[in-house]
Amino acid sequence: MGTTLKKVAEAAGVSHTTVSLVVNNVGGSRVSPKTRKRVLNAIRKLDYNPNLTAKRLASGKTNCIGLYTPFEMPIFRNYTYIEEITGIQDILYERGFDIVLFSGGRNLYRDRPISQIVTQNTVDGLILINSRYTTRHFVDNYIKSLNKLKFNFVVIDYYWGTAKINYLGINYEKDAFKAVSYIINLGHKKIALIAGTSKATVTSRIIKGYKRALTDGQINLDNDIIVYADYDYQMAYAKTRTILQDHPSVTAFFLAGFEMVPACLKAIKDSGLNVPKDISIVCYIDSEIMPLLDPP
Repeated sequence: MGTTLKKVAEAAGVSHTTVSLVVNNVGGSRVSPKTRKRVLNAIRKLDYNPNLTAKRLASGKTNCIGLYTPFEMPIFRNYTYIEEITGIQDILYERGFDIVLFSGGRNLYRDRPISQIVTQNTVDGLILINSRYTTRHFVDNYIKSLNKLKFNFVVIDYYWGTAKINYLGINYEKDAFKAVSYIINLGHKKIALIAGTSKATVTSRIIKGYKRALTDGQINLDNDIIVYADYDYQMAYAKTRTILQDHPSVTAFFLAGFEMVPACLKAIKDSGLNVPKDISIVCYIDSEIMPLLDPP
């Protein structure tokens, strides 16, 4: 039989109630720091593991944070997702929380309503990580649901609505503007854009920044050299070859994702051109694979 709360109380020389207050970390309890330390030492010495269900009932908390991701793509194939989740896990661990991973399915309201996660009391809050494929309609729907339920949540990336929420994200339009402006300042006048998914919110922001940089640099816009490759190798390769064939005046490419860089490099090489002698490439997002490419 395992160690019981009663045995911990006897070892620490305190009451059953005092041990319960310490275990459940009840706020406002009159347990002195000295007594708390004695109880915690007894817990460690006896290797006491409290019943999680009972603890949650007593405290009203799960000590778990839900990490919600839309199933638009396998998240563990995405380098950016892995980096974000690792950082979140590190911080939550420091604060004594565990992660529960939820995937919304391709249809949020058919496969797993976000309200179901909240009402089942499995987590104390949600961190919602959007993807490059997420549409504004998708995000607006789950934010509306969570606000209605008055549940604690934080949204990461790809939201540009007007709701008052806790949000952490990147200004994709501003960054795209800076990247394309840099290319223009190098002397390039014909810059092709290989974007991601056409319907995604992030894509429209990147295109907006791209166009603003061209306007600022007094360069005429050519919509024929704005293409979509869905962050796919084969599509990016084909689109690059087509642009080089149909628009030989193009001297630079701006890529919306690092996954498309190897394809673009190969397409340029297969077209008999050289990077950076003939063609320049600037990618929006960096990754650890970049130094392995030729040229790096």
